[in-house]
Amino acid sequence: MRFTLLGPVRVITEAGDADPGAPQQRGLLALLLLRNAPVPIDDVVVALWGDHPPASAHSTVRTYAARLRQVLAGGEAELRRSASGYHLVRNGAGVDADEFDRLVGAAREARLGGDVDGAAGALRAALDAWSGPALGGVRAEFAAAQRARLEESRRAAREQLFTAELALGRHEAVRAEIGAAVADRPLDERLTELWMTALHRSGQTADGLEAFRRLRTGLRDQLGIEPGPELQRLHQRLLQGAGAATAPEVTAGPRPGRPVQIPPDIRDFTGRHEEIDRLRRVLTEDGGIPVAGITGLGGSGKTTLAVHVAHALADSFPDGRMYLDLRARTGRSMTAYEALGPLLRSIRADISLPGTTAERSALWRTVTAGRKMLVILDDAGTSTQVDPLLPSCAVMVTASRRLLELPAMAWQRLGPLSDQESLRLLGEIAGHRRVGAEPDAARELVAACSGHALSVRVAAARLLDRPRWTVRQIMEQLANDLQEPVVMHEDCKIVDEPIRRAEARLGSMSAEVFRLAALAASPLRTVAEVTAMTGLPEAEARAALEELVDAHLVETLDVDTYRYPVLIQAFARRRAAQVEGPDRCRAALAALNSKPAAGRPARHLRFVGVVSAPA
Repeated sequence: MRFTLLGPVRVITEAGDADPGAPQQRGLLALLLLRNAPVPIDDVVVALWGDHPPASAHSTVRTYAARLRQVLAGGEAELRRSASGYHLVRNGAGVDADEFDRLVGAAREARLGGDVDGAAGALRAALDAWSGPALGGVRAEFAAAQRARLEESRRAAREQLFTAELALGRHEAVRAEIGAAVADRPLDERLTELWMTALHRSGQTADGLEAFRRLRTGLRDQLGIEPGPELQRLHQRLLQGAGAATAPEVTAGPRPGRPVQIPPDIRDFTGRHEEIDRLRRVLTEDGGIPVAGITGLGGSGKTTLAVHVAHALADSFPDGRMYLDLRARTGRSMTAYEALGPLLRSIRADISLPGTTAERSALWRTVTAGRKMLVILDDAGTSTQVDPLLPSCAVMVTASRRLLELPAMAWQRLGPLSDQESLRLLGEIAGHRRVGAEPDAARELVAACSGHALSVRVAAARLLDRPRWTVRQIMEQLANDLQEPVVMHEDCKIVDEPIRRAEARLGSMSAEVFRLAALAASPLRTVAEVTAMTGLPEAEARAALEELVDAHLVETLDVDTYRYPVLIQAFARRRAAQVEGPDRCRAALAALNSKPAAGRPARHLRFVGVVSAPA
């Protein structure tokens, strides 16, 4: 069994093509193939219908899934549904998009190893996997963005093939192909540069000069810009009458550097080895246009990780590494229209900015096409904000929550630091000798910080500010400040702020669950216990807990059990006293005590004091 996405969406079996159904049903099939992981039904609904699905959306998805199971019957692949969502398990069934990515990756490895001929062969085979416009026959909200991404991957592979062929001296063989590509993309400077080179090497310098003139006219008339410096230099060489034997050299290597705007890497960066390895793979090895996302609670180190990876991969992105703060945390996020201004001017200071978001977005994709560049879009708020900002090059997006309408993005959830990583970070900042002198107290201190990177930094800063205090004294003071503050110190307000922002983004029901469910002593909470404490039906209690997981406020241990990090539980208890009040808090605890969960030891139901704290 094989699936095709790089052309009409098809299911190919030994008996021939199996009809994947109506356009939206094909959309479900394409979504599951692109994700290659369980997709929650709510995510499916958003992907198929966007923000305004019909009332029957969930029922329709179930119908589509049932029909697709009939289509897949008898083949290797199978469509499963679990608590995590719908998952198309391939079991060895092939997907043309995966083969394309594999061959593009093989071409990259061959090029890095100096085998330009091997790279050209792999790229030619990759492009042969296409049979038409991507996702043919699909009607779904997510499809347009996915088509654009896949087609951009195709364009990039085609450009790499032309570059490799010219480096091998095969200008006669590819001249017509490059000309056809230029006709499709008349404002693509890199393609015109390659075409001019092929024409010149073939003894058609006058045609090469005419190609430059047409491009310059188009750029001036439509975008208000001049051709870039590489093309200008090539134009000058052709004007000076360089002979065909001394034609401009084209290599398959990196192009000249571009702006480097990312913040400095921090000296004390600690841990995150698995996350770094995964981001490196996504950004440099997976084929196509790399789009990586990092989610996590504020203060967990999303920006720090993205910046660290950008520095580590400097050699992979010689055309530039850019950074833009989208400011979602401030409540005054940049719009896509506003953000595209500085992004475009970072590429060309003299660029004429179009008047609409769509025009700016198209220009942004044009000027980043063919560049080995990495863009960091930090602190994103919504898919609507980010989608027009996605360039034709590698990008990392950081956000407090996964942006569901960007299904092609490889999201990575940034969890807490391990205890060992937290200890190492504490020592890097406060001094390893001081931390090592009180190992037990230091472990208790980082445990109280729950692996939250910002909290560990705050604790380390207190150690530095109080050189005569022991680690245990700092630990006890910090614990008191977080659990039962008389006066909230400024650094504790800094620790609280990202948790406060996450709470503010919750729905009212989930926010109440967040506060009340934290009151019992144990950090563990089952769905049944939350139902008892809040009076909500089990389905609503579960939905609220899942929203808390998405907001990085609790962790899921299994389908029915969740856990509060110590730091977040302390905050939620204080908030319960402020918002729900002592009587409601005592009632929630009494309800829990009167209906203990089966098999749960009594020690988990011990009451905790509810202390009123200043707002």
